[in-house]
Amino acid sequence: MVGKKISCYSLFAMFNPLSKIHVCAITISIILLTGCAPPRYTPSFRVEMNALDLSPLQGRSIVIDPGHGGRYAGAVGVRGLRESDINLAVGLHLWGLLEQAGARVWMTRSADIDLCPYENPSLREDLESRCQFSNNLNADLFISIHHNSNTNDRKKNNTQIYYKLSDPGPSQDLARCVANEMSKGQYLDEIFVFPGNFFVLRNTRTVAILGEASFISNKKNETRLSLSNQLRREAEDYFLGILTCFQKGIPEVIDHYPDGVTIATAFPQIEATISGGESIDPETLKLYLNGEVVPSQYNPKTGKVSYTPESPLKNGEHTFSVEARNHNGNAVRAKPAHFYISLPPAQIKVHSSFSSLPADEVSSSRIEVVAFDRHGNPVIDGTPISLEASAGSLNTKIISTITGRGSAYFFSPEKPKKVKIDAQYEGITGNTIIQCGPVDAALVRIRITDNHNKPIDRVRIKMGETLIGTSDKEGLAFIKFDKSGEFPITLERSGYLSKKGILFFEKGAFREKRFSLIPREEGMLLGRKFTLDPEPWDEHTEKKFGLRADSEEANLLVAKKLQTLLEEAGAITTLTRNSLQQHPTLRERVLEGESFAGEYFITLTHRKSGTYVAHYFQSQTGKQLAQQVAQALKQELNLKKMKVQERADFTIIHPSAPAIVVNPGRKHLCKRIKKEPETLEREAWSIYQGLVTFLKVVRNKSDAS
Repeated sequence: MVGKKISCYSLFAMFNPLSKIHVCAITISIILLTGCAPPRYTPSFRVEMNALDLSPLQGRSIVIDPGHGGRYAGAVGVRGLRESDINLAVGLHLWGLLEQAGARVWMTRSADIDLCPYENPSLREDLESRCQFSNNLNADLFISIHHNSNTNDRKKNNTQIYYKLSDPGPSQDLARCVANEMSKGQYLDEIFVFPGNFFVLRNTRTVAILGEASFISNKKNETRLSLSNQLRREAEDYFLGILTCFQKGIPEVIDHYPDGVTIATAFPQIEATISGGESIDPETLKLYLNGEVVPSQYNPKTGKVSYTPESPLKNGEHTFSVEARNHNGNAVRAKPAHFYISLPPAQIKVHSSFSSLPADEVSSSRIEVVAFDRHGNPVIDGTPISLEASAGSLNTKIISTITGRGSAYFFSPEKPKKVKIDAQYEGITGNTIIQCGPVDAALVRIRITDNHNKPIDRVRIKMGETLIGTSDKEGLAFIKFDKSGEFPITLERSGYLSKKGILFFEKGAFREKRFSLIPREEGMLLGRKFTLDPEPWDEHTEKKFGLRADSEEANLLVAKKLQTLLEEAGAITTLTRNSLQQHPTLRERVLEGESFAGEYFITLTHRKSGTYVAHYFQSQTGKQLAQQVAQALKQELNLKKMKVQERADFTIIHPSAPAIVVNPGRKHLCKRIKKEPETLEREAWSIYQGLVTFLKVVRNKSDAS
């Protein structure tokens, strides 16, 4: 549906390019809107086309994205100046400069309109349209133009240029070039370059930046932004930054091998060719294979980087990429390559849970098959293995491997017989023997389900402290015992309440037993993914938040306790740091959550001022989550001043998942920790209860709708 929304506008933008008359008309209307007061700022224009080498821009495709527009006006100044209008004015000026320089330029919008032509598009749909518009064009650059706002501090005014969080190479290079030109062209002293994970940055595939050139909330600056010559000057800064970046050269990987293919060797010759080979600084060159740097060879004359593995690669998918910079400092535009290795089975092993079964057509055993290639590695997922039993029956004749393994179920024949079970792949075989007839042992097959009769895997079955079996994906476990009798057992699995039961073993017989487990928290947390971010102590957090070294330890302890509670209830978690020795950057912490694909990002801290749970102002889900966690902390720890508030912390703004910062405060920590050593455990428990309540509210709303 989103694609349809985009295609209409894409056709408009591609086949109705802005004419000079069109640009002038729109620009004049914006100037009239923003006011005609006598200019208080009269800068000379910086760009003289005939004095510049514009050849690096020839034919480059660039998407300009004037932020907001239509129903989404963005920030509004004290005098009523709208961010969407000045974003568009700067974008139009920049469009004209780039077109004149010979670039191929597209605007995501050329008027004050909603990007999606459908009625009442959501903000997310608006942003998705911008990203897909750029992705469909396969643009070289994506420039998103914005102006900042801080209504709590109207004196604040600086420049912030954000580059794509996942691209510290070309996107950061472009951001630095633009920031450098803005330091020459703008009057602001503070100019920052930050990694950013805003929606348009993380979802646009090309090199991308988002500029917040100044604060519209600053009254003096709002007056400046109402003047067209100031907006032209800002566009010139963007233009010169883009030009400078291209003038430094844009090295690219122009060829990979292997890429997009399946090969039948575990020792592939891995190669990548970089354009402008002799311009590359060999000291900066790295070849990554599956995320790890490997020792590669580089030929500057051909630009070829190569590597041959010293040990056999495993079957399955592999990725490789090149990282390098040219002598001017610009990074290679990375293009990761993907390939698959698939070697056929060279050895097949077959195992039966029971080596003997009663001959009754009912008794059964799990048949497990493991297939290895000639290097001893598991075969690729999906390898078909044929099964055949000389008597009795199998529930399937073909299994498909996962990490080299597959399983089936064998049912004994009616009459006593020695049964051979063969597993085969193109002449490679493995087998096992099951003696069907009288048995000496006591055999039990257990079926474990939830309260909806769905099978549960990975349930541990223990007799005392001894593990005697584990359920498979069908919820089945096969247990053999050497004597008769009734024995107590315990069934355990994360996400479910432990259950005690009795197993009756009878020598010479095969018996069946069923158990049902009840999920913890009504199954609310089963499979949910949480990124837990215990804030580290460093110079930045101490200066900005008053964080102390002992608070850092408390942050980690709360995170680990919360992790245990969540995982016991069936959730999947990751920590952005696991020890006091780790001090990841803000970028690294957010990237951990992005690579983990967590559904929620929770920063845990004990800062000096205030007690609050904070959320992003545009995240309704984040607000609801913050409210429930704050309420739980208030009740459990009697934190009467606990507030829910909007904040602009990096770990609130930049995770793609709903994010909160939980801060019970340092005062609470110092006051109670000595008297109540269990305070941190209670804190973790309170946050856990808040998360559970939040998920129940979300489920109830979903059921009601």
